[in-house]
Amino acid sequence: PRRAERRREVMRRAQAIALDAFEARGFERVSIEEIARATDVGPATIYRHFGTKERLVLWDPYEPALFERLAARLAEPGVEVGAAMLEALGETLATFYQTDRERILRRTRLTRATPSLAQAAAADLVALRGAIAAILRQTKRAKDELEARVVAGALVAALEAAADHWLDLDGRLSLERCLRM
Repeated sequence: PRRAERRREVMRRAQAIALDAFEARGFERVSIEEIARATDVGPATIYRHFGTKERLVLWDPYEPALFERLAARLAEPGVEVGAAMLEALGETLATFYQTDRERILRRTRLTRATPSLAQAAAADLVALRGAIAAILRQTKRAKDELEARVVAGALVAALEAAADHWLDLDGRLSLERCLRM
């Protein structure tokens, strides 16, 4: 637990430093080495924790909590899939939104403005769809693979549209509220 907490703290600090540098000078003009120096770690640590420069921006510590909450809600009898997803997202976002709203907004703005980040984010959405489809299958909330993929795809598309709307409003409404619109 202590080691995992230290790792998350280094990752949060590195991400904050990277966001500052990317916003000031542009994503392409900042190197991993610069971020590592500013974070007081070696470049190997940055690569070990994130893998790529894009992951520095896109890293999100909230997904495990979202997947855990979604699986728990879907395991409850009688809960509709869409409602379970909205509740899981809403609860997860509410937990982190108060303290991390500005960081999430900065990450989202930078992703929208940077083609390589947008491409990596699109790949993340494909992975998110796969993870949600797996949860739907594990909880037996989809009758087959196709239904799991279709429902997961619809949920991810709704999340993407809500996030776009949230960003268009510069975060003035909560992301959770945009999801429920």
